[in-house]
Amino acid sequence: MTILGVDPGTNVTGYGIVRKNGTAPSHVASGVIRPAKTAGMARRLWEVHAGLEAVIREHGPTVMVVESLFHKQNPQSLMKLSQVRGVILLVGEAHGLDIYEYAPMEIKTGITGYGRADKDQMVYMMSRILDLPNLKSADEADALAMAVYHCHRCSFNRMIS
Repeated sequence: MTILGVDPGTNVTGYGIVRKNGTAPSHVASGVIRPAKTAGMARRLWEVHAGLEAVIREHGPTVMVVESLFHKQNPQSLMKLSQVRGVILLVGEAHGLDIYEYAPMEIKTGITGYGRADKDQMVYMMSRILDLPNLKSADEADALAMAVYHCHRCSFNRMIS
């Protein structure tokens, strides 16, 4: 199974792809999509769309994992994030991917054992779990964490079925 994790953002959208081989996930690819900061919202959404299309065509994942929405203090930010998530979900559906959504706290708890882990802790854990010593981007690490969490959740569900 090849899993694509996507960390939605209007400025930076992280992606991470892992392959589930037995019980351990292995890193396939990861990075970020950075729409032009001067671009309008419609252009930013298009750039996220085009970037994810290219990633999916190149690596052929069968599963997509996206963080579920959580309430932010700024309603404007929440609306923009919702638009990006909509584009991401649309791309996944257009490619026939199985789509899963998990809450950020659930992912952080599953990866670090602490639901309020900060960005640095997530980068550290993903660099250790996937043996990526040069991993620096928090958005990339969050996306990889989603994919790795789904791997572990699938393994756990099979064990108790």
